[in-house]
Amino acid sequence: MKMTRFASFILLLTLAMFLVNGFADGLPKHAITRIDTGEGPVNAIAYSRVANRLAVAAADNIYIYDASTYKELMVLAKHTDSVLTLAFSPNGKFLVSGGSDKTVRLWNTDTGKLLRTLKKHTGPVNAIAFSANGEKFRCGSNEDSAVWYWYPADVHSSGKSGSYMPTDVFTATAFASGSSTEARAFDSPSVLDKHIVNFFAESGKTPEASIVLLDLESSEGGGILSGHADTVNVLTLHVKRQILATGSADKTIQLWDIKDPRNPLHITKPLHITKPLHTLAGHTGGIIAMDFSVNGKLIASGSSDKTVRLWDVETGQHRHTFTGHTGEIGAVVFLGDKALAGIGFAEAKTLASGSSDGTVFIWDLDKLVSTD
Repeated sequence: MKMTRFASFILLLTLAMFLVNGFADGLPKHAITRIDTGEGPVNAIAYSRVANRLAVAAADNIYIYDASTYKELMVLAKHTDSVLTLAFSPNGKFLVSGGSDKTVRLWNTDTGKLLRTLKKHTGPVNAIAFSANGEKFRCGSNEDSAVWYWYPADVHSSGKSGSYMPTDVFTATAFASGSSTEARAFDSPSVLDKHIVNFFAESGKTPEASIVLLDLESSEGGGILSGHADTVNVLTLHVKRQILATGSADKTIQLWDIKDPRNPLHITKPLHITKPLHTLAGHTGGIIAMDFSVNGKLIASGSSDKTVRLWDVETGQHRHTFTGHTGEIGAVVFLGDKALAGIGFAEAKTLASGSSDGTVFIWDLDKLVSTD
C-alpha cells in the first residue's frame, strides 16, 4: 500500500513537471519561444532588423530584447500610462513610443536614454511612423485631428501637419512607414463636416464604419472607403503594394486596393468605394491587431478571440491559425523592418504576437508557408 501511494506520488510529480516543462517546452505548436514581460497587456511590438532588436510595450513599460537570443537588454520606463504604439528608426538608433499619457517619447536604443518628450496631443497617441530616410517621424491620436512631425536628429525641431481632416473623433489611425499616406477610421457621419455629409446625401449612402484616406504632404484626398458592419478598430497600410487593411469589431478584415484608378489620393473630391479586394472572415472576436509581411504577400491578424491568423493577401485565403495565448491579441508584427520595406531584403520567417496576458510568442512561419 505504501509503495502504491509512493508510486502514485512520483507519477503525479512527473506528470506535473511534464506539463510545466516537458510539453514542447511549455510552448504551443509552431512557437519558437515565449517572452513573459511580467507586466500588463502587450499593446505594441516593434522590430529593427538593422539593430536586431525587439521592442515590446507591456503596460507603461517598454522592454528591449536581443532578437536572436530574446535576452532582455533594457527597460524603458518613463511613460505614466499604457504604451500604445512603437516605431524604430530605419537605422535602428532611435525608438519612438506613444501612449495613453498623451505623450510621444524619443529614445536612444544604445543607451536607453530618453532624449525628448513631445507633449502636443490632446488624447492617447495611437500611431507613429518614420519617413523612408528616417529624417522625421509622424505621430497621431484618435482624439486629435492634428498630425505632428518630429526630427530625431534635432530633438528640438517639430511641426504640425497641414493635412485636411474632416473630424477629430476617430476609431483608428494609421500612417504608412516611408510614405505620406494616412488613413483614419470613424463611426458616424455626425462627426463629419458639411462637405462630406452632403456628398453622402447626394449619393444616397450612409457612411458607417468608414475610412478617410489622405496624403499628408499635399493635404489632398478625402476618399472614403466603407464596407464594415461595425466599428473599424485597426488600420494598416502597405506602401509598396498600395494596399490598405481594415480590421473591425464585426470580426472581419477587409483589403482595399488604393492603387485603383479611382485612388482617393488622386481625386479632387470625395469618392466613396464600397467594394474591397477581399473580406477575410474566420475570427470569432473583433480584430485588434494587424501587420503585413515585408513583401506584402501575407497579413497577420490578432483578435479578442485570443488567436492569431495568417492570410494570403493575393487570394484572401486563410493560411494558418496560431493558438496559445490566454488573452486577447494586442499586437502582431512580422520580424522584418517595415521602415525599410521599400528597399528590400531577405524576407523574415517569423512572426511575433503579444497578448493582454502579458506574453509574447515568436512563431515559426518557415514550416507553414513561404513568404518569398
